[in-house]
Amino acid sequence: MLRKKTKKIFVRRAAFLLAGCALSLPASPSFSAENLQVRAVVKAYASATISVTISARVKALPFREGQSFRKGEVLVSFDCDRYIADLRAKKAAFKARALVAKNNTRLLRHQAVGKNELAVSISQMAEAEAVKDGQAALVKQCKIAAPYDGKMVERLINTHEIPAPNQPLFKIIDRSKVEVKLIVPSRWLVWLKPNTPFVIHLDETGNVLRARVTRMGAIVDAVSQTVKVTGELLSPSNKVLPGMSGTATFSYTGS
Repeated sequence: MLRKKTKKIFVRRAAFLLAGCALSLPASPSFSAENLQVRAVVKAYASATISVTISARVKALPFREGQSFRKGEVLVSFDCDRYIADLRAKKAAFKARALVAKNNTRLLRHQAVGKNELAVSISQMAEAEAVKDGQAALVKQCKIAAPYDGKMVERLINTHEIPAPNQPLFKIIDRSKVEVKLIVPSRWLVWLKPNTPFVIHLDETGNVLRARVTRMGAIVDAVSQTVKVTGELLSPSNKVLPGMSGTATFSYTGS
């Protein structure tokens, strides 16, 4: 009987000691989720301001501002009769130089001309060919085709005008894809990585779109302690236009 009472007392004391130890142990770390927000801007994946080096009258401008075009469609064509005529003349000059070089090659076999004379004729042929190719490159600018599926943003010329060489003609954007540009605090680099998901709430439409981070900036701005981040929409929509802006929200679970 005494042994049973002693055993019960021992068990109670052991339980009391264990409870005290449990109270003295440090609490396990608690995790909390929070939403972090920054401003975001939608940008075109690619854009271009088109110009040419020729000076000619604009013959056709098929697309107006806001209109869409397909890759390969002609965006502008020029009246290039003068450039085409010059190309024919330079092709003829090259042909004549080539005939002289060919004839001198044959005459050299019979020692009717010297090696220097043949070398000069070959050099003159090469010069004529270079001039011909340069003129052909100018003629290629008489029609400018779309480099991708896109939209006309702004036309800076009109038909029948003669723009100066290298003068901007129009601005285009790639409409097949857009990017989301953000500037985030550099301290986010501890957890923000490529493929990190986020959502963007567009101010213009009120839509909430899912997105993910695709690229991180190469440097941190030392003054503002921020870094540039690029993302992409997971469900692209034609209703999302470059220039739209909104609030990007990241769900961050910190300790």
